[in-house]
Amino acid sequence: MAKLLVLSLAETTRQVNGYAVIARNIENQDSGWVIIPSLPEQQLNIDGKNQWDIFAVTEADLEIDYSANRNEVYNVKTISYLPSMIKKSITDNVNRNKLLEYLSCDTIPELSGHWVGILKDCIIDDIIFRKKSHENNLDPRQTFYWECRIVFSDSVGNRWQYNIAPGVACKDMRFKAYWKDLFLTNRDAFEEKKEKWINYMRKNHSYLLIEFIPNDFYGTIAMVSGVFCIKNEEEK
Repeated sequence: MAKLLVLSLAETTRQVNGYAVIARNIENQDSGWVIIPSLPEQQLNIDGKNQWDIFAVTEADLEIDYSANRNEVYNVKTISYLPSMIKKSITDNVNRNKLLEYLSCDTIPELSGHWVGILKDCIIDDIIFRKKSHENNLDPRQTFYWECRIVFSDSVGNRWQYNIAPGVACKDMRFKAYWKDLFLTNRDAFEEKKEKWINYMRKNHSYLLIEFIPNDFYGTIAMVSGVFCIKNEEEK
């Protein structure tokens, strides 16, 4: 059984009704990150209660996914034990910031050789949000219908550059849902909201959880699987 500190609830492919989860196994630091690519929706909410949440701890029975093309990938076993949230989400900004600061690094090169990492103090240049050109048959109310990309560099100016599009794809479900709802209800406010969000990120503690996906051409491609902005608050 593993106790998982959840740090990402991200988008899966459109064929899977659920989430991709990234967490830390708090009882086995040697195992580092835990990547659960496809958590079915029926394992997210059990008996009317949400069992997974950002900054919360969920106990689950894991098995290594030996078919995965990267390390640290697991499936959740439910034969004898269902996932259960055993500690509610950390809500205090000071404690959230301490946790992310401990897990994060300053620069992109420090993430080399890992499948997951957290960058702090990123410099956000732009947010791109648009309809995916090849997904005309999907419902715009689905987050998969929309493409979200964040153009940013680390604190010393390093950045990822891919030929496919500017910036790095973001699949943080809550982040995408915010911009999706804005597009569907008040698209005219997008530029104003974007400018305010970028300024807020720059004034407060900002972190991006980076996940790496194997790619035949680049070796790996970085994706943003979690966006955190923690308001500056003095420790009491």
